[in-house]
Amino acid sequence: MKKKEKKKKSLFRRILKWTGIMLLLLIIALILIPILFKDQIKEMVLKEASKQLLADLSLEDFDLTFFSTFPNLSIKLYNTKLTGRDEFEGVELVNVKEFTAQVGLWDVIGGDQISIDAIYLEEPKIDVRILQDGRANYDIVKPDSLKTEEEVSEPSNFKLSLQEYSISNGTIYYTDEAGNMKAEIVNVDHEGNGDLTESVVDFKTKTRIEKLSYEMDGISYLTDVKTEADVKLLLEMTEKTMKFTLRENEVALNALKFSVDGFYGMMEGYDDMDLKLNASKTSFKDLLSLIPAFYRTGYESMVTSGDLSLKGEVKGKMDDVNMPGWDFGMKVSNASIRYPDLPGKITNIGVDASSTFAGGADLDKMTLDVSRFHSEFVGNLLDATLKMRNPMTDPLIDSKIMAKVDLATLGQIMPLAEGESYNGKLDANVVLNGRLSALESEQYEKFKADGLLTLTDMLYKSPDLPDPVDIKNMVFRFSPQMLALENLQAKMGRSDFKMSGNIDNYLGYFFREELLKGSFNLNSQLIDLDQLMAVAPAEEGTSSESTPDTGSEAAEPILIPANVDFDLNTSIHTVRYNGMDIKNVQGKIKVKDEVASLDNLSMNTMGGTVALRGDYNTKDHRKPAVDFGYDLRDLDISELAKNFITIEKLAPIAKFANGRISSSFNMKTLLQPSLEPIYSTLTGGGTLSSNSISISGFKPLEKIGDALKIDQIKEQTLKNVNARFRFEDGKVAVNPFDINLGKIGTTVWGTTSFEQDMDYDLQMNIPKDQIPAAMIKLVEDQVKKVNNVAKLDLKLIPDVVKINVDVTGKVSDPKVSTDFKEQLLDATGNLKDALIDAGKEKLNEVKDSVKNIVNDKVDDVKEDLEAKKQKILADAQKKADQIKAAGKKSAADIRKAADEQAKKLIDEAGSNPLKKRAAEL
Repeated sequence: MKKKEKKKKSLFRRILKWTGIMLLLLIIALILIPILFKDQIKEMVLKEASKQLLADLSLEDFDLTFFSTFPNLSIKLYNTKLTGRDEFEGVELVNVKEFTAQVGLWDVIGGDQISIDAIYLEEPKIDVRILQDGRANYDIVKPDSLKTEEEVSEPSNFKLSLQEYSISNGTIYYTDEAGNMKAEIVNVDHEGNGDLTESVVDFKTKTRIEKLSYEMDGISYLTDVKTEADVKLLLEMTEKTMKFTLRENEVALNALKFSVDGFYGMMEGYDDMDLKLNASKTSFKDLLSLIPAFYRTGYESMVTSGDLSLKGEVKGKMDDVNMPGWDFGMKVSNASIRYPDLPGKITNIGVDASSTFAGGADLDKMTLDVSRFHSEFVGNLLDATLKMRNPMTDPLIDSKIMAKVDLATLGQIMPLAEGESYNGKLDANVVLNGRLSALESEQYEKFKADGLLTLTDMLYKSPDLPDPVDIKNMVFRFSPQMLALENLQAKMGRSDFKMSGNIDNYLGYFFREELLKGSFNLNSQLIDLDQLMAVAPAEEGTSSESTPDTGSEAAEPILIPANVDFDLNTSIHTVRYNGMDIKNVQGKIKVKDEVASLDNLSMNTMGGTVALRGDYNTKDHRKPAVDFGYDLRDLDISELAKNFITIEKLAPIAKFANGRISSSFNMKTLLQPSLEPIYSTLTGGGTLSSNSISISGFKPLEKIGDALKIDQIKEQTLKNVNARFRFEDGKVAVNPFDINLGKIGTTVWGTTSFEQDMDYDLQMNIPKDQIPAAMIKLVEDQVKKVNNVAKLDLKLIPDVVKINVDVTGKVSDPKVSTDFKEQLLDATGNLKDALIDAGKEKLNEVKDSVKNIVNDKVDDVKEDLEAKKQKILADAQKKADQIKAAGKKSAADIRKAADEQAKKLIDEAGSNPLKKRAAEL
């Protein structure tokens, strides 16, 4: 019995032992699996993106986790970007701070495909863009026609088997140029869950948006609207169709709550829908929450009354030709608005508006009616009606607008911001009735367009504006042919405006988006742009340059409308900009076909005159182009550099110069959204001339002066400057031109890049009297000694020494090299070579003399001849030894003098390392 008990105990221990070992191995596996498979999955992700997408995927870091999502493996991508190509180059469709996907562990270890079960996006920025021609930056899935045979035949390594997904703190931008629509969603949190692998999915979504804005055709329909939506729907999917059936759902736009019942189906070749708006619980006050003027000013305390009914229905099929039918309507009756703390209220509010369409391809059957839009407050009246038929072919318009408003009473009916106030009177009485075809055929008697819109003595003050807006008088007159601005007299701060002109085809533009034509005259005594833009002076020490924002949310460039043709004739006595006064601004500005043109715009500024010409072209909405030119006459160059930062990039020396210049200039370039040139695309060139320019503190000149030991070069006054320059390869290239640096005649040419890298050559003719006296004396004393001792004819330093100077590096940190030493030695002759050549010459003379003497005395007695011969040779050797000794002594004297001069220069340099190094050289 005891033996059997021992065996049982041993077996139990072995089970515990192996269980512990297996558990330990499992823990080790859980730790090692993410490490072992990390690179494999990362490579698979990038390979799959390259195979499937017409966009560039990049990620900063990659990680795998296991424990928190067991039994799934969690893949995390950090700072992931999906960037467009071609026309969307540089546009980030998606930029996600943290992208997480959960996949099955065994799929990673042994499966051919990886099933993605969940996706989570943290702080994504999504920038959706649709161009005028319909191309969209989200259309990035590579079609089979662009794939290789291997990519077509090879199945994807990933399979979407979503159970849930979420977006946290996201930002979405939507720009549709084709539809003239914009939307912006800020701080969106969205989540959805449901087994998308099933053919029928019980799907649930929840959305929270801090700010939702939507604009179409220049009209803002939603502005910073807080949005919440809880939606439950049934999703039915087949291989080729998808149908969403809405179940329980509630949507809130600010305080306006509603739900939608019905379905939306995506079928083969068309979409089918039957959706009805249910807003039975919505009040008139809820509707007002969508109007910023009410929602942002004491909305919670606002008291309303009246009846509201909303209806909306969309039903039918939609394809490339047909549209579904709709029936929308809103009716407000006997409504009023009152704020408890204010004496007045808005009463007798009535709205009756509707739009219907039976469905199909003929949108001309659409109707739009506003049979009543009315309100009264503190003796004021607003009343309008609108009826429109046949909008697609020949619009019939029947509209009346009447308004009599004392703007000073607005503060009695609605809260105004502190410091905000209105004064003035608005009167409008306009009638429009007729068909657009009557205007097109110039049968103006068949179209009634009559009335005036006037604004008098308007004074608007706001804490958001630096100065009040003061409109003394504004008169718009309506007629069938045109909308005439008969008079506008306005002031804002120190700026005054007088304007008049006509707008033609305003109804064709409004109803058919036809070409809108206009011609205006602008006159002013002063336009103070500094005050209008509330420009604050830059703090001392801050740079005037800024790095353009290249992110997706960067401000868009100013776009010129495509269907306007406007002429603006200007006559402005003074324009104040950036602290300077621009006088006598005259000329024409033309806007047409997405191009704004300057036509001989002239002005006086910076002590001279400026004539501008050129085009600002926005046909490419992402990269506007400029074709621009100017003629400057006698401008103060320091003012030019101070007020236009681009000048510092084109001509860095301008920042250190004083004087007056004249210049002609032409350039073409693409622009960043900030309107700063894209310097790599800049082409063109021009001329620059000046009678006199003073330069001080310019590093390249200072470095040249140091290199040549000529301090006079460092600060210069250049006379009669005439230079030509051009743009090429992202650089300003200066053609060779002549200047005098003091008494030094110099030819200059080279390039400066827009990153301030220099590559300049200077050919300098340095007069002898400009070379440091110590250097002249040292060289010429030794030349004289050699000539006296060796009877040589070495030259002294000539009156002019020609040298070459190379200037490279940054403008702020130039590198200078010269051939001054070599050219100075060449100008005198090389002492060492001269001595050797002279010694050889004397020795050859002696040998020739001996030979001649021998030949002359050949008949003399041999012993006498031999004796004389030996004496002559001895004398010749003695003479040669004297010459060699003289040469050695001269060389020693030169070395000694040079050593003494070097020691003197080094002693004078003291502890200054730069002077000491210069002395040693």
